[in-house]
Amino acid sequence: MTPNSSIFFKNAVVFSTAFLCMSASSLKVKYTHGKVEAADLELKGPDSVSLVEVNASIEHNFLIATGKGSRTELSSTENHTTWRLGSLSVSKWPSLNECWIHSGSLLCSTKTEEPIKISSTKSTASFHGPGTFIIEATTNGGFKFIPLESCGSLTTTNGGTKEVKGGRMLLVIGDPSNFGDAYDIDLMLMLKSSRLINSFPTQLGRHKQIGVSVYVQQMKIRGKYDALIGDATSEDNLQLWKFNTDKGKVRFSNN
Repeated sequence: MTPNSSIFFKNAVVFSTAFLCMSASSLKVKYTHGKVEAADLELKGPDSVSLVEVNASIEHNFLIATGKGSRTELSSTENHTTWRLGSLSVSKWPSLNECWIHSGSLLCSTKTEEPIKISSTKSTASFHGPGTFIIEATTNGGFKFIPLESCGSLTTTNGGTKEVKGGRMLLVIGDPSNFGDAYDIDLMLMLKSSRLINSFPTQLGRHKQIGVSVYVQQMKIRGKYDALIGDATSEDNLQLWKFNTDKGKVRFSNN
């Protein structure tokens, strides 16, 4: 690339989000809702930030941020993976098989057998798929790993490898990373309430596998869940909102 073409490319980042980059290994924007911005980490000042539009391509040097009530979907045909970034979330993709989340939540649905590295501000894990899962950043620098369906496993440096089961949430904490406690999540409730799942115009490519996972969980667990999982404010503290079925109230507790 000549010096002139390099200058043209950087200007295109600012003035034409439809051509954020032209790499075949980049993620392509399939859908946006609300305000979604891309910050080029190789540039400085206001010129480094631009709005993200459908059909734009996002490469490793871009940080993607969504506003309140906003969201976006990105995908790669190269590794058959779809990413969805939720409201008030900040994330980047150093490579097609690697994501980093600073805050908020994101969904990944992949058919690839290659490991996907997941990192937050403090913790790291590797998912060996295929599968569909949601990542939520926590205050302690780790993240919640919530599998909707999977035939894979999750590996951390100090925690070894654990089998991933649909509806069985794992906490990834610490540096070097380890596993926190595991909790069962009501997949049916999540399927109905999560905007990462139901607030996009197209279904996920693995929606049938998600449906099977929900059905299997409903058959195995007849009773109702009595808690919603909140934030992890430290490595030893997880917030739970517990339902008091006798009085019809919700009470808050830390565990």
